[in-house]
Amino acid sequence: MKYILHLIPSASRSLAPLLSVKFPSDDDNKITHITYIKNLLRLIEYAPEITPDVLSFTTDRLVKIDVQMQNDLDDEEDDIVAAVIHGMSSNTTNRQNEAEDEMSDESDIDSDSSDDDTPIQTRRARQLQERVEKMDAILDLLFTYYEPRFSAPDSLSARSLFDSLIQHFKTIIIPTYSSRHTQFLLFHYAQKSSFMIDRFAGTCIEMAFDKTRPAVLQQSAAAYLASFVARGKHVGPDVVRTVFDAFGGFLEKQRRRDEAQCRGPNLQRYTSYYTMTQALIYIFCFRWRDLIDSPELSEEDDPIAFINQDFNWAPGVKEALTSAIYSKFNPLKVCCPPIVSEFAKIARHLRFMYIYPLLEKNERIRLSQFAGSHASGRIRDSGVSGRSESWHQLDAQFPFDPYQLPFSKHWVESDYVEWQGIPGLEEEDDESEEEVISEEEMDTDDEENTATDDENYE
Repeated sequence: MKYILHLIPSASRSLAPLLSVKFPSDDDNKITHITYIKNLLRLIEYAPEITPDVLSFTTDRLVKIDVQMQNDLDDEEDDIVAAVIHGMSSNTTNRQNEAEDEMSDESDIDSDSSDDDTPIQTRRARQLQERVEKMDAILDLLFTYYEPRFSAPDSLSARSLFDSLIQHFKTIIIPTYSSRHTQFLLFHYAQKSSFMIDRFAGTCIEMAFDKTRPAVLQQSAAAYLASFVARGKHVGPDVVRTVFDAFGGFLEKQRRRDEAQCRGPNLQRYTSYYTMTQALIYIFCFRWRDLIDSPELSEEDDPIAFINQDFNWAPGVKEALTSAIYSKFNPLKVCCPPIVSEFAKIARHLRFMYIYPLLEKNERIRLSQFAGSHASGRIRDSGVSGRSESWHQLDAQFPFDPYQLPFSKHWVESDYVEWQGIPGLEEEDDESEEEVISEEEMDTDDEENTATDDENYE
């Protein structure tokens, strides 16, 4: 191929489309994909003019494999997924070389011939594990390719390559809702320099607030930005505060524009408002330390430093969340309940905000009475209106949730903020549970009155 391109340089214009057409199908096994992609990466060394096309359609195919794998995991029963996880764990103690890959490929062929004698559940678990391993191996290969090219992240070549990744993100990754791991290429390399952090965050802000884009893309961009800021270990406090202010400003503008016409919580009508609010409280749960002006706190601080302290919050932080949460839109009723619950505990513990009375009031509100007949955006469209409150609430879909592929996970571990509880919070929760129990005992005589509260909200 190198010789042909040397003789006929113009042939490269025809080469990229052919390489895309001949790319292995989604159902082909791991060794087929790895061999093909390795050869693609060798080819672009002597045909650099087709590098953007090759990396683009490789990312596109990777996203499709990613989505297929995630859908298969979601569709399978828990015991099959557990078997897959166990199998993956046992296979990642040692890295496999190419010879072992070839042997596994041969064993795949042999095992296929005996499928008739294998229980269906075992067969499905094995097929699912093969798909996960394929995704894992391809991502590891791409990380290996990109890593030396970002060794000097402020160089022109690195910035140019990062621009290509940004383009992949805008045209391939973000329009695909179910992508689960491909986006970690952006997550990892965006944190290589402050320029790239700003570049990626700026891209997400631009897409999130661009009214000319479809609402679903705006919501995806907001989720990506919130997840990146919350989970990115190298994202500094200045970026956290800038993003927090941007979300807060958006919410304030929409509140002033639409609150007068708002009847109550309605995800279909005010999807962007709820998406942005959920992004804010998600960021707060992970990066609240960066939203405090003083004193300076770190994760290693003594637990006593977090108890009974009144912190000086950065300007606008408390105001933004207070005005959003207590607006007529009532976002805490619509945002994902586990995120709201965690925020409530942290906000109370830090003496930032006490929202439990509002949460108790929300228990008596039915979202179905405010919802229209059709769903939009990211809400779960069941086709049946009003049968379950969960259909009128946001998903907890944040694109940089924990990375699950065991073989390639090492690439992102040093960039990732794992969830850590606040010292002293567990003890406080135990006391709160006792208070809740005593309150429930006191309120047992009021159940009949509570049952009529839904009518009052009409």
